Amino acid sequence: MKPYTKTHSSKKVADIHLQKIKKRGGTATMKPVPGGFKIDYSFPEATASRKATPKKKVAAKKTATKKAPAKKAPKAKLYDVISPDGFSIRIGVPPFKTTEAREKYFELWKKRYEQQGYYSSNMGRIPLDQLRSRCSWVEL
Repeated sequence: MKPYTKTHSSKKVADIHLQKIKKRGGTATMKPVPGGFKIDYSFPEATASRKATPKKKVAAKKTATKKAPAKKAPKAKLYDVISPDGFSIRIGVPPFKTTEAREKYFELWKKRYEQQGYYSSNMGRIPLDQLRSRCSWVEL
């Protein structure tokens, strides 16, 4: 049994401490001293082994709360093609997940203008062989 000593300046606080010691199975004596009340106390050896168990639980709770927040997965990149007039070439199609899908859709869109031989822009006719360079290839 390891003896402990604690001095409280308030009688009320010393009484509360004394009650807690007795509740935990310890033995204690309280003496008035200049400046407050001195409590000499100790706990039986068996209590000391039981005391270690709650510490482990508390430590486990603390480590569980200190875990870093889960990292969010990086946002998937989306792609689009903007026509020379400033509008997306997509019609009822969600943004493209890959550059290959974007290229494939661009070729389908370009085929719409093959019969007339050019893309009719607000700024004039654009030959189909120049259409790729006049569009904006963007990442959303």
